[in-house]
Amino acid sequence: MSPAKIRSEVIKLSKLSVKQPDYYFIQGYFLGLGLLPDIIMPSQWQPDLLGDINFTSDAELKYLASLMGNYNNSMQKVMSEDFKMPTKCSLSKTDYRDSLKVNMPLPNYCKGALQALKFIDKRSLDKHQKEVLASLIEVLNAFSSEQAAVKKFIGNQGLAQSFKKNYVYFVADVLYNIRFIEDTLWSDEEAAFNEQFTEEFAHQQHNDDFAAGKIIDDEVIDQLMEAILSNFTPSAFEPIEALLELFEGFITKQFIAQNQGHFWLIHETRPYMMIRAHRAKINALQGNIQLAIDELETLWQLNPMDNQANRHWLMNCYIIKGQWQKLDAFLADFDSEELHATASRALSEFHKNSDSIQAKQYKTQLKQLNKHFIKILTGQEKLKINQIEFYSPGSKEEVGVYLESLGKQAWIATEGSLFWLRKK
Repeated sequence: MSPAKIRSEVIKLSKLSVKQPDYYFIQGYFLGLGLLPDIIMPSQWQPDLLGDINFTSDAELKYLASLMGNYNNSMQKVMSEDFKMPTKCSLSKTDYRDSLKVNMPLPNYCKGALQALKFIDKRSLDKHQKEVLASLIEVLNAFSSEQAAVKKFIGNQGLAQSFKKNYVYFVADVLYNIRFIEDTLWSDEEAAFNEQFTEEFAHQQHNDDFAAGKIIDDEVIDQLMEAILSNFTPSAFEPIEALLELFEGFITKQFIAQNQGHFWLIHETRPYMMIRAHRAKINALQGNIQLAIDELETLWQLNPMDNQANRHWLMNCYIIKGQWQKLDAFLADFDSEELHATASRALSEFHKNSDSIQAKQYKTQLKQLNKHFIKILTGQEKLKINQIEFYSPGSKEEVGVYLESLGKQAWIATEGSLFWLRKK
């Protein structure tokens, strides 16, 4: 059945139901179902979505098949990391309120997703899972009505655009941290890899053998990971190399070639990704910028959805090394208006064309995205945050994350940029 036919019959089915959700509400609802840690059976979600349905003919009963077809298509999109909203769920580039009137596609889609996410029992989530879920809910709530958006964005069009642009990253975080962290349904290939990985760890010798690259079990790995990830000095390099040597005994070139692009989906590769990202950050902090760039570029290829936010470090490293062509190419492929990307575009434009009209536009956009950014970067406002685990777009914490990823160093490396940034 064609997508157009499915859509037509789903709309007809909705009109027969008590709740009569519109098509975009249904699409948002299915997105929400795809993020749940446990599969919800149709006998549970259909009454929640539609309520009672008054069928008057056998022909109308067939509409249920179209609904399930629509559901299956939506689940397939989520599993293939296609998180884009329907085209009609766009946000006006001139005034976000124009897209959020009653019964428009965008707010209906967000309301549908929010309703489905209510199936999640938050008591079963750990702290980090609660945080990523709260971030997505914050975005969906912001676009659920004109009133909610006005309260959230206070007339800031740039901030609204940033929230909308980065919606896919909030969805990806929930998918990976809530859905897949509990998912035990593996392909045969992944299951064989996981079994081999676990068996090898289980047969390792005592912790005294670690210097030789041997580890005994998952508990020891967790302890080593915790110790390594809390150490941002060069003394971490030796245990990092030993641990990576062990991982790379299983994560072969063939395995990388087969799984490149969605490495974060495989639980057993996450420690490998985390360790490599940590090594890149230590190199960057130690001034070994090119080594950091090489590592971060590889990590981006392994996981373009970039749940680790390696892009933040990579963009600033490009700037510090003056690799402007690489930066521009990266930004051209990375379609985002988040703070880090906008700051990088501003620096690139200023480097090439000084105080151009485009550079001024980027500066204005930075002010819209985060009112604290320019003041903190130029020393007019202080940032008193020791450790940042969670942030919202537009907050001081967001600027803190930017600074932690060598943001200030990027501006210092671009001659005259901080003076220009402060200049009205």
